[in-house]
Amino acid sequence: METGKSNIEVNERRKRIIFVLKVLAYFTFLVLQETIEPDKNILFSKLYNIVDALAFLLSGNILVSLGRIFLVRFYLRKKKINSLHSNFVLGINRIASLLNVIIFLIAIMVFFDIDPKEFLSSITIVAAAIALLSRDYIINMLNGLIIMFSDQITLGDYIKVGEHQGKIQDITLLNIVLLNDDYDLVMVPNSLILTANVVNYSRQNIRKLTFDFETTNHSRLNVDEMENKLKKIITPYKEEVHSGSLSLKALDIRKDIVRMKLQVQLNSQSRESEKKIQRIINQSIINLTGEENK
Repeated sequence: METGKSNIEVNERRKRIIFVLKVLAYFTFLVLQETIEPDKNILFSKLYNIVDALAFLLSGNILVSLGRIFLVRFYLRKKKINSLHSNFVLGINRIASLLNVIIFLIAIMVFFDIDPKEFLSSITIVAAAIALLSRDYIINMLNGLIIMFSDQITLGDYIKVGEHQGKIQDITLLNIVLLNDDYDLVMVPNSLILTANVVNYSRQNIRKLTFDFETTNHSRLNVDEMENKLKKIITPYKEEVHSGSLSLKALDIRKDIVRMKLQVQLNSQSRESEKKIQRIINQSIINLTGEENK
């Protein structure tokens, strides 16, 4: 976590240098505004509009950057002792990006001599229609901000959402990017994260593996015997599996099949150990159910 924090601090130092350059550029444009006389000719008028738009763009960007730097600096100082939760920094950066886009659009209006207030009032009906059509998109963005400023999930956590599970690589305003066990990137919409049941394995002190399977229902089926066989199979792997944690029970008994549930507790959060035990138990279940069906 210290490495993550140092990386964020390095990025913040670089952004502060860029901030100083923006301030210098802004004062340069202010000087140009004073020296250019737009009434002389059309060329000077166009040049003045360009300088005016750039000055507005930089002033807005500087204010946003100043607020972002202050909030992130305050956060990093506060978290000197506590664990790093980089979602906060991520959320502030996303909001800053949104504000910069709005400022850029207003700067374009300034360049074309369009009054932003008159423009917005003239497209009120159109804006309302656009907002209505993009309702789901806006809700998804708001959900993304809620996730970023919450402490329930963060970058690097290993979670399960519905049928998808993996390590969180990125959190955007639209979705969460997961890297699954097959090393595929899966995009999960933020709205699904807030409405579905999410299991955060990284926040659990106890890591369990669960296996659901079916076997043929017949008179020779013995659950206790099957459980003992599975316990013997995982006995050599005491470093990975908590001894005595394996439990097997019947969930549903039908005429032809019995639905079984097997649970085992791991000793570590290592993904490699988890995959290893998962593979061993899966193969053992296949072998045992095959023997029962003979």
